[in-house]
Amino acid sequence: MSEDEFAKALKGIEGIICVKELTEEEKSEVLKLEEQAEKGVLMGLCRGINVGVREALKKGRVFACATDRCFKWPQSSYIKIVCGDEVIGEDVNEKERLERLKCEGNIVAGTLVFYRDKMRLFKDRRDETMVQILPLEMGEILGKKAVVGSPSPPADLFLKSRMGVDTECSGLGTVLIGIEA
Repeated sequence: MSEDEFAKALKGIEGIICVKELTEEEKSEVLKLEEQAEKGVLMGLCRGINVGVREALKKGRVFACATDRCFKWPQSSYIKIVCGDEVIGEDVNEKERLERLKCEGNIVAGTLVFYRDKMRLFKDRRDETMVQILPLEMGEILGKKAVVGSPSPPADLFLKSRMGVDTECSGLGTVLIGIEA
């Protein structure tokens, strides 16, 4: 597949307004920016790791895509709060499940659910607790499985600057899409 075929396919996705295949140097810079962002506290809770961006960057070809408000985010969970192997919270996008979890006494803030029976782990082992930003499920592009990551704010700004996208426009975001070569 030529670069043009993938770029054209990505540009054909509603809400993707600009596509750029990243060089090895740009991939390294994105990883460095993610590592720096992961040293801070995410969501006011704990450290985090951007699994989605890391997985996308491991693929043979990585495309930065600028998105507008028309981009449809996949309905899969993309945030998990874990302590060791235990999931103590996650985002839930299915309304029925969200309501059921709320009725069961779990703490619900928007689409984020904290499991009542696991909150003791957060309290007792906060230093072991981590926010995982998961890959987004997008399916295949031209017969190749796509791994999608949502970059941290510093990486988002870097990618926008590389694509020549207005960094001041609040309605624009970025995603990284990794595809096996």
